[in-house]
Amino acid sequence: MKKVINFRPILFIALSLCSGIATAYFLLRGFTVWAVLFIAVFLCLSGLFLFLFTNKNTLKKNVIFVSVLSLFFLFGALGITTQLNAYKQANLNGGYYSVTGRVKTVYQTTDSTKLVLDSVSIKRVNSVSLKYNLALIVYGENDLDIGDVIVFSSHVYDNSYIYEDKFNASDVERGIRYNASISVNEIRVIDYKPTIFERINLFMRESLKVGLNKDEFAVGYAMLTGYDGYMDYDLISAYRIAGVAHVFAVSGLHIGFLAGALTFLFNKIRVSGYAKTIITTIVLFLYSGICGFSSSSIRATIMSSALLFSRARGLRYDSLSAIALAAIVILFYSPINLLCVGFQLSFAVVIGINLFAKSISKLFRFLPEKVAGALGVVISAQLSAMPISLAHFGWFSWISVCANLIFVPVVSVIYILTFVACILGGIFSISNVTLFLSNYILKFVNMCIPALDNQIFMIGDIVLGGSVVAFYLALIIPCGIFRVKSVIRTVLTVTMAGIFVLSASIYTINDVNATKLYVCGTNDVSATLISTRQEQTLIVSNAEHIYSANRLKRIANATSNSVINNLVFMNGFPIDMQVFITKLHTAFDVENVYYYGERDESMEKILKRSFFIRKVENLIDGQGVSFYKLDLKYQMEGHVLKGNINNKSVIIFSRIGSYEPAFSEFNAYNLDLMICYDRADVLLSKYKPKRPISYLYSTFYENAQSNGNLAISLG
Repeated sequence: MKKVINFRPILFIALSLCSGIATAYFLLRGFTVWAVLFIAVFLCLSGLFLFLFTNKNTLKKNVIFVSVLSLFFLFGALGITTQLNAYKQANLNGGYYSVTGRVKTVYQTTDSTKLVLDSVSIKRVNSVSLKYNLALIVYGENDLDIGDVIVFSSHVYDNSYIYEDKFNASDVERGIRYNASISVNEIRVIDYKPTIFERINLFMRESLKVGLNKDEFAVGYAMLTGYDGYMDYDLISAYRIAGVAHVFAVSGLHIGFLAGALTFLFNKIRVSGYAKTIITTIVLFLYSGICGFSSSSIRATIMSSALLFSRARGLRYDSLSAIALAAIVILFYSPINLLCVGFQLSFAVVIGINLFAKSISKLFRFLPEKVAGALGVVISAQLSAMPISLAHFGWFSWISVCANLIFVPVVSVIYILTFVACILGGIFSISNVTLFLSNYILKFVNMCIPALDNQIFMIGDIVLGGSVVAFYLALIIPCGIFRVKSVIRTVLTVTMAGIFVLSASIYTINDVNATKLYVCGTNDVSATLISTRQEQTLIVSNAEHIYSANRLKRIANATSNSVINNLVFMNGFPIDMQVFITKLHTAFDVENVYYYGERDESMEKILKRSFFIRKVENLIDGQGVSFYKLDLKYQMEGHVLKGNINNKSVIIFSRIGSYEPAFSEFNAYNLDLMICYDRADVLLSKYKPKRPISYLYSTFYENAQSNGNLAISLG
């Protein structure tokens, strides 16, 4: 029986740790069934170990090992619980503060700059140092940079670890607990304190800036350091759709290139084995620090170091054990990493390559050996990443297999060439010379990649849910990790594949037929989108004359539907309907418009003529909109829309203003959903709907401002 599976203690420990983290996460989110499943997985893992590897001579030792597995399971569960509780309890409940912080990272957007500040202290009466980081949106042109220590005064809001109805693992992992926004002219720079890693990173950045053109610099800097903040949206989207954006996540591809180059160099100058290994490992960890100690870079560094030390000592290198060791190190430091997409993609891909690449290569044995091997690596990587990409991003690029076969070998040349040219150019101040060739190679690549930027290459709108378990089992069973008869492997593989196709189809059909609400709340526009398979209705509760459509664009991307069949305004027209519709058209096309109040014939003509809107209709109290699965009527002179959506009782408020006293007699009890604008805490505490939501920031209730666009399924 021992031959059924190879015994890898580190792998068993890593799986126990991951099971504990997953169990606690599902319990905290209220997904009890999944928590029970992971407990069952752990118990089966422990039982399998005792059954396969225990005899009279090993009973005591194996019982001790199972106890160790239990400790790691508990550590994972307690670790993430403690991490999330500490994050949750560090709330400020809003407030206006004088803030001092050091710029850790800088992200450029179309209309602002996002800074992440560490070493943050706030002052209202007394100065208090904060344990967590603060995300600051800065409006206006600025030259703020990493290492700047800044001072400003602003309202500071709390982040939640739930964002847009998804678990916000990234912000928790990066320690971003607070957010604020401010104009650039309200900020003072009082000091400059970059770390040693940041100084090296900035040195590389400035060298690349001198030697490369704008787009080529953005791609080169992302390729060398993993920072893609200088790439514009169209360029990074082109790389993502082509399925090659992984070259901007510093991982085994980069660390392997660097380790290989160092090994080649040390072999040429005859450096001894242990010295070569130690120096290379130090350089790799230093490079990981320059890249921000991302999960993928740490994983690759640990695996490369394990390989180097194994070779130095003449030991057999086991890649699965090295992967497990890397996972243990990362998750011990921060258990929340298990839930981050970067961690999941990095580990899924490298595990997939190790498990499936050889089996897939055999399917192409009619091709030259190197081509078959490359196909095995690329296809195994893409298959492993596909469920994670669908879950986090909503799409997957099928053209990525072909693109990676061509692009990855090219990247190996570009990476080494650009890395060496960047360092030498920076040291001797001749980057415009050393990076000359890299600039034109990157320019050629940037011209080729957009050719693959086409929606026909995208696979999306597929919901996997729990079927992902069957998907990975269908991949793992035939790869040879379990030593059972080929007939049994075939039957199990076909069974798992069938379960996957059936369950994924059911999940997807249910999702397509579901009625969904997307609640968007900002200071300048608050709206609710009701999305069904047949049509989409956008209810605008409040809108300023000038507003940002970015959050509405996110909703358009989430629904994969850029058509608003029915646009409904509360409180009459916005201040300038033409401006509003023009801005809205950057996210959606509009077919019909309904508005509250007296009829405005001139505006109706303008809308029909200028925006090709088919129907414009005014409504008053008692009248409303009735569409597919939606029936809402105006009340309180357009300040309220009340009715049902998919047989759920719903009420939506706009600004209540002078009508607030009248709400004391308003019948709004026993509601499934209530969405409020101003005075939300008062209204929601009074009427107590099953799901209370505030458009704007709320200390006590779920809100669509600090928590992002809320996605709500009404079945």
